[in-house]
Amino acid sequence: MAGVSDRIAVYGTLQHGATAWQLLAPLVVGPAVPTWLPGALYDTANGYPALKLGEDSRVPAQVFRLHDPERAWPVLDEYEGPEYERRRIELDGEPCWVYAWRGPVTGMSPLPHGWP
Repeated sequence: MAGVSDRIAVYGTLQHGATAWQLLAPLVVGPAVPTWLPGALYDTANGYPALKLGEDSRVPAQVFRLHDPERAWPVLDEYEGPEYERRRIELDGEPCWVYAWRGPVTGMSPLPHGWP
């Protein structure tokens, strides 16, 4: 499908070396490319962060290319669950997917330097 990106930006448990990296590792090709996402990161106090997209701050992240996006998205969507929405954004001049937090962040601690 034209315009569909095979890039995913991760900022929490799916990052290289993080607790859920083993889930993402077989789905990607090539190394992580460091980047910044527009938005703010919060600690959910459940062992994973919440990203609220926006232009007011930046969140450190890693971008990967998916080997087979059609097979990867169902796996990643299930892992992220209903608390997150997969959103297509422009990142470094190219389309990229990221999982954004759907709910409020009231009472959550900000993570200005990223996860963890």
